[in-house]
Amino acid sequence: MQAVGRPGRSAPQRVLVAGCGTGVEAFVMRRRLPTAEIVAVDFSPRSIVWAKRLERAADGVRPITFRVGDLTDRKIADVVGGDFDLITCHGVLSHLPKPSVVLENLAACLRSGGALYLGVNGEAHPATRLRPWLASFDLAVDELREERRLRELLGLWDALNDDGSGELATMSSSYLGGDVCGPHFNNWSLARWRSEANRVGWEVAGTDVLPMALHLAAERKNDRVLYPAGVGELAARLDQARPAGFHRIMLRRAPAGALAVTRAGDGTRPLHWTGLYTVRFSQSAERRTVKVVFNWAAFHVRFEHELTAGQQLALRALMAAGVAPDGWTRQWNRTAGGRRLLWLWAGLGVVVVGDAAGAGVRG
Repeated sequence: MQAVGRPGRSAPQRVLVAGCGTGVEAFVMRRRLPTAEIVAVDFSPRSIVWAKRLERAADGVRPITFRVGDLTDRKIADVVGGDFDLITCHGVLSHLPKPSVVLENLAACLRSGGALYLGVNGEAHPATRLRPWLASFDLAVDELREERRLRELLGLWDALNDDGSGELATMSSSYLGGDVCGPHFNNWSLARWRSEANRVGWEVAGTDVLPMALHLAAERKNDRVLYPAGVGELAARLDQARPAGFHRIMLRRAPAGALAVTRAGDGTRPLHWTGLYTVRFSQSAERRTVKVVFNWAAFHVRFEHELTAGQQLALRALMAAGVAPDGWTRQWNRTAGGRRLLWLWAGLGVVVVGDAAGAGVRG
């Protein structure tokens, strides 16, 4: 979130958890950001009561401000306040008829240079095929009513879909009530979520599956057909070919007049080192080049490239400074291969396009 969503900025000091339920996500954010001011909001008064009870049981931590509020209300900023550095909204917009209203409302709560993390259902979510199948047995899927009958049908579904994705028939009632049964589901492709976000002035800064999917394409040298798509378009195209069941998306406010992330290296917006990868350099005496190995252990993404001596020095300078100085991209723009390499690094999360207000970033 920090490296991709808010490149070059200090740790978030003011965080909004939008749709907090009983507070689990807010408590996780508190552990990760012990000094930040955290506000958490949910439309359910009962959930907020439980969240406050759970907070009281955890002594010695900075309090979280819990509020009751409706994210679809245009005046939600009056309830939670504004100037948030980071907003997280996980597992909420998949169940609302008009998610763009919430995306627009959250924009009014965000500080300049802030970011929104969005967790939403994808096209390959199990419920996409499951709900129509359950309805064909005359089982109501708008809410959890006939749980025993539902579990019987899910047992058959599990037997026919033994793909290692888990046994739905044994899932908790709360899961079945939220991820299988319900009045409304937006199980959308990333392209559709991106379109919804673009319409109200957001741009996709990155997704959790983009580095892995692009890495698969690059390993077989199939990534060239994607060049020079921006990060948002790139993520959407790869999701169309290999649909995700759930999207974890980082969104930033789009600059005036542009709804796509400027591709890396065009010089109009600064380039930042994300710090997500560890890097190892080794000299190749025979070819007078330097082999560079990138490794992102958390996502199991590892790859290597050969660089010229000048490119190696430029990369080391970027790593040390955190942000590319003026003229830095000239080293890469001299050749088509250099431009594609810089573009590939942006898609893989090695570097990220930021804004002029950013400073050096560290991980």
